[in-house]
Amino acid sequence: MTTQEVERAPATAAAAPTVKHVARSVGRRAGAALMAAMLAAIGLCVGDAVAGFFPFGPASRSISDLGNQYIPFYAYWWDVLHGHARGDLIINWASGFGSSYLPDVFYYLASPFSLLVALFPRAQVDLAVYVITAAKIAAGAAVMAWYLRGLSVRGPFRSGLAAVFGAAYGLCGWAVTDAAYNPMWLDGLIAFPLLCIVGEWAMAGRRPVLGPLCVAFAVATGFYTACFAMIGATVVFLIRATTGESPLRARLRGCGRAGLYAGAGLGLAAPVVLVVYLAAADAWPVTPRPFTSVGVSAVLGRLLPGSYEFNSPAIFVGTFALFAAFTLPFNPAVRARARLAWSVAIVAVAASMLWEPTVRIWYANTTPNGSTYREAFVLSGMIVAAGWTSLSRGAPRPYALAGGAALLGLTIWAASGWEKTTPEMLQWAGAVAAAGAVLYGVLALAKRVGRRTWRITAGVLLVLVAAVQTAEAAANVADVDTKRQGALGYYAAWGPWHDRLRRTVDTADAWPSSRTDPGEARITGNDPQLIGGEGAAYYSSVTSVTLIDMLRSLGFGWISRGRSPKSLDNPVTDTVFSIAARAHSTVTGASQSRGGDQADVTLTRRQVPPLVTVRPDYAPPPRYGESPFLNQERLLGTSVYTVPEVRYQRKDGTDLGTSGPLDTVPDPAPRSYPYNLLATCRPGQEVYLYAPDYSGGASLVDSGYRVGLTGSAGRNRAPIEWLGTVPATGRVKVKLRPMDRGTVPDHPIACLDTARLAEAVQHLRSTGATRVQVSGHSVSATLPAGSAGTAVMSMPAIRGWTCALGNGAARPAGNFLGLVAVPLDGRATRVSCSFTPPGLKIGLTVTGGTLLGAAALWIGLWLLRRNRARGRAQQEGTAPETVVASDTAPSSVPQ
Repeated sequence: MTTQEVERAPATAAAAPTVKHVARSVGRRAGAALMAAMLAAIGLCVGDAVAGFFPFGPASRSISDLGNQYIPFYAYWWDVLHGHARGDLIINWASGFGSSYLPDVFYYLASPFSLLVALFPRAQVDLAVYVITAAKIAAGAAVMAWYLRGLSVRGPFRSGLAAVFGAAYGLCGWAVTDAAYNPMWLDGLIAFPLLCIVGEWAMAGRRPVLGPLCVAFAVATGFYTACFAMIGATVVFLIRATTGESPLRARLRGCGRAGLYAGAGLGLAAPVVLVVYLAAADAWPVTPRPFTSVGVSAVLGRLLPGSYEFNSPAIFVGTFALFAAFTLPFNPAVRARARLAWSVAIVAVAASMLWEPTVRIWYANTTPNGSTYREAFVLSGMIVAAGWTSLSRGAPRPYALAGGAALLGLTIWAASGWEKTTPEMLQWAGAVAAAGAVLYGVLALAKRVGRRTWRITAGVLLVLVAAVQTAEAAANVADVDTKRQGALGYYAAWGPWHDRLRRTVDTADAWPSSRTDPGEARITGNDPQLIGGEGAAYYSSVTSVTLIDMLRSLGFGWISRGRSPKSLDNPVTDTVFSIAARAHSTVTGASQSRGGDQADVTLTRRQVPPLVTVRPDYAPPPRYGESPFLNQERLLGTSVYTVPEVRYQRKDGTDLGTSGPLDTVPDPAPRSYPYNLLATCRPGQEVYLYAPDYSGGASLVDSGYRVGLTGSAGRNRAPIEWLGTVPATGRVKVKLRPMDRGTVPDHPIACLDTARLAEAVQHLRSTGATRVQVSGHSVSATLPAGSAGTAVMSMPAIRGWTCALGNGAARPAGNFLGLVAVPLDGRATRVSCSFTPPGLKIGLTVTGGTLLGAAALWIGLWLLRRNRARGRAQQEGTAPETVVASDTAPSSVPQ
């Protein structure tokens, strides 16, 4: 790579640039960044409009996690910003019966772009998220253009060329394919070129304050993808360090400064890093999926427009930028050492994404769940930077162009063997390449006419290149939109169903006296955040193992292999979690396809204890067992279920015994129920079925009620389901119609005595708290005089809770079957608990130490420079001059 230069003012005796020069240089970079942002935003919006996707058409953008996770997160974030949320930045009382909120904020919402959601009405959260997505893509393009514009460049229209390359990066395949429905990932798109800029500052000894702040910003706003960006920026920095023309000693000092910048930045971002890290350590473990590498043809195919596959690296950057990168190995205007370094680095990074040992380096010694090529934007950015390195030295010579054309042709030929390749992909790439050849030919002819004609022609052609690239990117966006929606599930934008359900939940609001659950059928995995109320549903990468363990023991269901627990419509669990109102909505057939616009929404209410109840001392303390029905009784403190022996039987009457589990296999006969479960209970009791790994229908004979269970071992867990009432005969017969292979466990049926449950509720109400106050991330309760035993709060005992009895000192909270517990002494009538996210205090301490260390280092360096200046002055017999650190010293790096 050639020595990177910037435009400099004419040298003076002080060799310092003028203020006018600095302003002009910054203005040019800002112009390039603005143009890149505009091109990227136009390409994205035009592509979505052509495909007819929201907000330009009726098709929903809320693919997979975008609709299931991010839209609800942003809706609740709107509540937080407007002061309407259940809780504060520390605790989210809406989800998971009370979850640590700061890790979600740091992990998903820390970007300053997330604040834009506050400018929209809450019912337009889908539009707000689209604007945030477009803004992040535009910002990524802008920062890349700013970075490139500060590097070595020759010829006219340098800002325009940087804008074109910046837009190519912003609209790379990863951004519009993978990150478009995971908006937090887009912070990495911004972080990569930003960290590359920091590397340039470190190499030149500039921006000792702004550099660490930029590192801290990148880490704090998008911790997950910032790790990928940091690896990529390190590779780019090493290319710079090994190919620069400055003396070796200067480059080594630059490496040291880069390490200091990175270390200081991480220290400043320590609260984010530690809070997220410890929350992830406490999260429900999900077994990593085996890594399976795609073939080389698939990788090359993803370089072409119109390519889509869920699990392959989306590294499309546009034919123009790709061709420019292909010319680099053959371009003699770039030093051979730099050409070799860039070529080897790009190949090595690409290979590291395909080999499991190096994949584990990217993902901190694990393999990702879902898409396994989340670091692809780094490779796209390096391809763009390599293309800029070649073209910024002027138009490549004919044999360099021929070499690039040969590599492009070889790529298209190799990609044609990929099973996902379509004729349109090859035609688009060929057409854009042909257009580029024509434009270059026109430019070559204009150069023979004269310099003025050449400059005018070059300007016009640059505009045409920008237009062609934007059109190609827009076509790629439209094609990806359509293919992705066909491959992944989607969720409807906010509509009538959401409105009706939210109004219904609001009418029952009684928090903190009791909870209101938005219930099932669910709209998303985070309905309490999207719709309102307080429930168990909570889909996050940091869902606590404490919560999931407790819910699993109580018979709750989940999806996403445990990371997304679902609401459970059960009177016993509603009692222990103080759910006094529950919404019900029925969505079927065409109504579901229209986003539930005809959904019937109802509300049921029941009498429940307060959030804080008093339990007697148990010796030994109770523990959960295998049966969720017995576990519910342990948590309730009263026996309310009859768990009978169950006899398994085939539909023809063949007896299968009484010992489970029962392996179920689908019956090809239509409307067939091949298995029966036989039991005996008291007439009038309510019948419940527990079959977490069973997928199919179940019905209680003579009840006329049928339920569907969606269990799948290792993936989804079906909740306890209500089937009806025990008939007068006392004989219970449950028919099963499996839709897939599954398992029914031992003792899958229980019968609930509602009268005994009512007695238990009344007892808990009479002995429970007389007053409960919830303020932000703290809970306090007033108990009846003489309360002894244990105060149990209906919130999961996740790490971070501390509690005090009366005026006593706060201690870590106890754990009563997964709930926060405080031992009572029979005298105190007040208990209070407060939550602090693990890692926050030590993170703030590290940040404070970093600031003190940086201040001490700065003072030490200042004193050293002052003493040296004084020593030189004494040797020369003159008074020392005041030493002033200039932030506008000459540099060869972007500002």
